[in-house]
Amino acid sequence: LGGAGATPPRSPLTRPAAQGKTVPKLSRPSSREQILSEFSSNSRSVTNVTAFHQHGNLSGKAVTRVEFQVNVDITQPGDRVVVTGSGFELGSWQPWNAVELTTDENRYPLWTGVAALPSGQSLEYKYVIIRGGQTQWEDAIANRMCTAEGTYLVLEDGAFNVERARLLNREFQSVDKGHGRMGQNDFMDMEAVIEKSDTIYIITYRLPLITHRDPVTGQLSFQWLSMLSDTKRREMDNTKVMRSMSRHATYVIENLRELRSQCNVCYVGGLGIDVPEDQRDQVTEELQTKFNCIPVFLPADEGSEFEDFCHSVLKPVFHFVHPTQHTVCASFQAGAKWQLYNAVNLKYVTPVVQNFNDGDCVFVFDLELLMAPTLIAARARTANVCFFFNTPFPSSELFRTLPVRKQILLSLLNADFIQFHCYTYARHFLSCASTLLGLEYRATRGGLLHVVNNGHHCHIRASHVGIDAEAVRAKLQEKLFEEEQAKWKDTFESSGKQVILCGYDDLEPLSGITLKLAAFRSILCMYPEFRPNTLLVQVAIPLHDNRGHLMHPEYLEQVKAAAAEVERQFPGSLLMLHEKMPFAPRCALFSQCDALVNAAVRHGLSLVPFEFALTSELGEKKGTLVLSEFAACSNVIPGSIRINPWRDEDLARAIVKMLRQPPHERAHWHTQQMTWCKTNTVIRWAETILLDMKRVRMALSRSVQAGEFQRTASNRVGLVKNSFKEISSHVLRSEQVDSAYMGSKTRLVFVDVDLLIRPKEEMSDQTKEQSIKSLRQLVEENGNFVFLLSSETPQNLLNWLGRVPGLEKMGLAAEDGYYYKWPGSPIDRWDVRLEVRADWKEVCSLMMQTYTERTTGTFVEGDKVASITWHFGSTNPEFGAIQGKELLNHLKDTMAHLPVEVVMGKSFVRVRHSGVSKGALAKHVLHHYTNRGGVDFILCLGDDRMDEDMFTSVNGYQQEASYRVYQGTEQAVKVFTCTVGRQPSLATYCLYTLEDVNVLLRGLSLQTKRRLRSAATMLNLSSMD
Repeated sequence: LGGAGATPPRSPLTRPAAQGKTVPKLSRPSSREQILSEFSSNSRSVTNVTAFHQHGNLSGKAVTRVEFQVNVDITQPGDRVVVTGSGFELGSWQPWNAVELTTDENRYPLWTGVAALPSGQSLEYKYVIIRGGQTQWEDAIANRMCTAEGTYLVLEDGAFNVERARLLNREFQSVDKGHGRMGQNDFMDMEAVIEKSDTIYIITYRLPLITHRDPVTGQLSFQWLSMLSDTKRREMDNTKVMRSMSRHATYVIENLRELRSQCNVCYVGGLGIDVPEDQRDQVTEELQTKFNCIPVFLPADEGSEFEDFCHSVLKPVFHFVHPTQHTVCASFQAGAKWQLYNAVNLKYVTPVVQNFNDGDCVFVFDLELLMAPTLIAARARTANVCFFFNTPFPSSELFRTLPVRKQILLSLLNADFIQFHCYTYARHFLSCASTLLGLEYRATRGGLLHVVNNGHHCHIRASHVGIDAEAVRAKLQEKLFEEEQAKWKDTFESSGKQVILCGYDDLEPLSGITLKLAAFRSILCMYPEFRPNTLLVQVAIPLHDNRGHLMHPEYLEQVKAAAAEVERQFPGSLLMLHEKMPFAPRCALFSQCDALVNAAVRHGLSLVPFEFALTSELGEKKGTLVLSEFAACSNVIPGSIRINPWRDEDLARAIVKMLRQPPHERAHWHTQQMTWCKTNTVIRWAETILLDMKRVRMALSRSVQAGEFQRTASNRVGLVKNSFKEISSHVLRSEQVDSAYMGSKTRLVFVDVDLLIRPKEEMSDQTKEQSIKSLRQLVEENGNFVFLLSSETPQNLLNWLGRVPGLEKMGLAAEDGYYYKWPGSPIDRWDVRLEVRADWKEVCSLMMQTYTERTTGTFVEGDKVASITWHFGSTNPEFGAIQGKELLNHLKDTMAHLPVEVVMGKSFVRVRHSGVSKGALAKHVLHHYTNRGGVDFILCLGDDRMDEDMFTSVNGYQQEASYRVYQGTEQAVKVFTCTVGRQPSLATYCLYTLEDVNVLLRGLSLQTKRRLRSAATMLNLSSMD
């Protein structure tokens, strides 16, 4: 019965003998070592390192005295009660060789007995009643299990043949003892589809509509502003082109309405004109009914001031223009335009919040709405938000000049997705997040970049949008295009020019028109053969503000002067056009050109090169693209010649090289360009983004159900009464933990004590003392078990803790769990879980020293038995991370055949023996308590990457054990894994400061005091009776 299936006892674990050689001194002391040195200088040394290996029996093997307690009320005079089990010390399942239990008239029916068992070894056992020559086994329950730990262990097993406690999973089935997975679920590829019930809100500063006011009646009429059917009639009642952050983004935004065949698409934005209040209700109803658009109305003066701020302050900085004027700083002062900017953003967000349903997606476009993600997050917590940058994003050196840099970053990070058109701008954004907020990012499967801020998961995507190739090609088949093409052909033949260069740009300094004209003049000077037959057609589109005033008049004069100089030297070689051309004349011009030349100083989104590539298919010349390397599209169009526009001679040589390109080579690249444009359309680009958003949200939601990650939508930072006050629902609440604590019977607390070891400017001695005092109070109550885990050596750990009363009752773990002290053992009794070989450390030390010599501010920490660490926290963060990753790969390749693990933390690279980690120790402790019926409350606190495997082990316990039956009472198992400060994390909850940790522990300590006082009161009352 009891011996069936019993496993033979394992050999007792032994500890390695103390090393006689001197520990090498660190090349540079760490900040943590500086803290601990204060304690080592104290003459009252808490312990002696040589005492760590002195405990054990005469054979030199560690033992634990285990006291067995069981209630047996069915015995008769003369009966014997014994405990037998799988170990030799318990009789190897032979009752006649088992450990004898005793009782007396004062203790009956409690039987007790003590046995010396090998420390760290798991044993199975049962109680047996011997009556004469007969035995009565515990046949109604499975084998009991225990792990002998510490110096003295008491096993309170309740009643004979009755299981005192057991764990149940979610299906209310018993959890097998010692066989829990204790692991996390792997992410699987999510199957996402766009459904008819999906809703997308597209928030843009200006709706993609043409608004026409009848001059007689004053009534407004609307139609879609299609790039393909564009005419000279603009948003206002004249032919003026209005300024915007990215005019080509309007084409992309309008084409997103093609998604309406798959889901519901609703636009939210302004009209660009002042609508009288008495007409607003009518306009709103008409736009919602006919166009599914929700208009946002701004007063004329408010809209003008808002646009002035965006174009005079934000746009220059985001286009790499360093702010030097006092007006820029004044814009961010109290009551200035920054407050107006936030107020306008709120007006644009309000319609979405009012109509929002759980799970809706929100697309937000460009610099005018940088604060929209935060405003949405504060009011529509489950919104799936994607922010689109159709402009560049500056480097951290420029972005840091904005007084509101952190507010902007935090707002953008409240989005679920951020879309850039090239990786360069995505890299700048991530660099700013790292420099200003200290956030880390990583690449994910599928090509996304991932960054987490305060528990909110944000994914970065870098992919360039295309154009609707089929619609463009269909439009090129119209008769109007053929007529315009014939006109341009006649114009060029009459001028006698065979080589036609084209430029199509907005008239603003960022377009680089003057640089292009200087390069064209250099071509005619350097290459005389091109003078008689080369013509540059430069279209410069004047921009106007919403008051109708011309933008950049000084730059217009510079362009006119440069054009006049070219005409003076080379008459008839330049044709300047100052108008926005409709689609047919524009594409007809492109079809007759040899090349499109773009010399932009900085450009985010430009779709003209794609249109040129598609149009040149209908021309005889198969035109080529010469694009500035500062334009995002230059990185994606195959075969384009990338140039630096700042040196006119180099630009001139590049253009000439293109003109001399062999026909077969030009045809080859033209085919590649056509294929790219036909494949990468706007709709395909938008569908991919939408599906990625849904997949990520599905994956995160599934992880929440598994207890691994926090739900991203519930961890945003919003603008409430105080700027960016945390509103996360996954912050660990003290009242939530206190309630679970009070309702539990057996409690287990893991604390990474390293999070309490901080420099004095981060943590006061008072805070440390309060935290330790609270933990000490917890262990005063029966059923509470506290484990303090650390990466420090046992000597340093005890020196830091000092002479804390009651420390013997706590469990301690040093060197990431290599050494551990069980609760109840004396402070000089340290056990080890496994033997290690340290010969591999010499190889690691040599490699780390090599990197130390070449990386200023780094050092090697080699005084640990089972690990060696290279620290780079004091060097340049980017250079240190680069060197750390290189060392990581170097060590992995070199140490692949050895039983070690190479891991990288935030500022260190560590090589540790396999199986030595805080997670492995946590799993060992959980295994012990699972064998004893489990626990129904676990609190696990950590703060760095090395705690992630500990969170995994504890989360795995909850996945296996959802309920615990204790003395016939069933209750839910409550598990709280909490990271302090660090994000992202596998922990389910988060706290932000050490003060939060202190408040949490103080609350648990208070609950313990109340329970102890209540128990003492009841005892006194019973004694009075």
